[in-house]
Amino acid sequence: MQNHKFKVLKRVLAIILILIVLPVGCSKTIQKTGNKIILFDEPVYELGNVESPITFDWKQCNGTILNFICEDNINANILSKECEKFTKVTGIKVNIKRMDFNTLEEKINMEFISKTAQYDLIYVDPYKTLNRFSDGLEDLNIYENDDTLPHIVGGLDSFSKQELEVCSYFGNKDKLYSIPFDSTTMILFYRKDIFDKYKEQMKKDLGYEANPGSGYFTWDQFIGVSKWINEHVKKSEIKYGSTTMSAKHNSIYTAFSTVLSAYGGNYFTNDKIVSLGTSTGSEIQSKTTEFYTALNKFKEIVALNPIKEQGYTWDEVANSFTEGEVAMMINWDENISAVENSKVAGKVGYSILPIGSKRSSNIYGGSGIGINSYANSKKKLAAWMFIVWATSPEVQMKSFMKKDGGTLPTRTALREIIEKEYSKDMPQVSAMYLSQKKEYAYYRPKMKNGYDFENIMITNLFDMIRDDLSVKRVSMNIKSQWNERR
Repeated sequence: MQNHKFKVLKRVLAIILILIVLPVGCSKTIQKTGNKIILFDEPVYELGNVESPITFDWKQCNGTILNFICEDNINANILSKECEKFTKVTGIKVNIKRMDFNTLEEKINMEFISKTAQYDLIYVDPYKTLNRFSDGLEDLNIYENDDTLPHIVGGLDSFSKQELEVCSYFGNKDKLYSIPFDSTTMILFYRKDIFDKYKEQMKKDLGYEANPGSGYFTWDQFIGVSKWINEHVKKSEIKYGSTTMSAKHNSIYTAFSTVLSAYGGNYFTNDKIVSLGTSTGSEIQSKTTEFYTALNKFKEIVALNPIKEQGYTWDEVANSFTEGEVAMMINWDENISAVENSKVAGKVGYSILPIGSKRSSNIYGGSGIGINSYANSKKKLAAWMFIVWATSPEVQMKSFMKKDGGTLPTRTALREIIEKEYSKDMPQVSAMYLSQKKEYAYYRPKMKNGYDFENIMITNLFDMIRDDLSVKRVSMNIKSQWNERR
């Protein structure tokens, strides 16, 4: 499946690119055309190139060293390998400091509390950083609206409205805090070979066709199939029907959120809280029928886990799946690269998440790149130059095409081209593409006190699973604890 990506690379790029003949004697890294400069010796992209006014000096920050604090994910990994091209053109060196989710959160907390500007470029998680530390992020409108500087390729309208609001703004659109960088969403991973082998027996025993990739696969079917696999398939072939995030970690909150929304529930009723965000949260909707239903359903799903006490984080779930131990998992789509380079490569199917009483709800996890407002002016300019390059269609396409890549770009037009060209031969593309469409995507509450809110949810969900608490008690605990802190 991965090899197919490279076989069709030329065909896809032929759609995206229009090759021009360069004038004799032009630079290998900088082209001059009219009153613009086009960089990096690339063909002219139909969707735009990194360019600037002809008077702009791309070497003016030569020798500058930038530190970029970032989650260790596919996009950061690809960017690290491509960075030398940016350095060659600009003379700017970028140290990409990749780290796990928890370490990143701790270091960003310290960074903005201390105001030391140890990191010039910031990985801006909407729910961990943008909501809490927007005052410490540079307003990127200063650069995007300056006619003497390079601008975001294709402009801000090249990103989807919803994702731009989630990743780039807080409270209102007066200030632009980050540019959408990565685009990950939770989807369903399943062992297609196992389902193909046992589909007739499952249908006979369960009374329905168990097809996770059908688009009508429900959470009840997910539970039924998991139990059937646990009871009927030899452990030497597959150990567990499913594993679900259940550790005292952000992952249990994100996993539950997909179930809550699938059954028509919401944490809050304010629409703005899931787009631009708000300073404070409102009354939490934890005592509604939909919330009770989701809690009960989540208990059923997690009860299928082989380990009950400490539970699983998203990394632990993914590791078990790539080792061939699990038939189904819900997880971030950025795990596709690891799956397709593991022992289960070629045996896996991908789909949107199971549907509840209302819909399939796929939680969005994208983030942006921003600039630390405490950095000096030279580093801020250098950081802006890097952001323009790092979020360009050229670089985003490479994050999809590389063997160790595979995540969708943040730009709408690129996604549509990829979906058209790849979905037939790469089923994960359709799953990723659908999961980010409006009718399937789920966006979490984004608010100033989101840290307290998420901790309340994480603690109560974990306690509910560990101690088998009633959903009524859990919903009351959530409500009373939130009322104390909001």
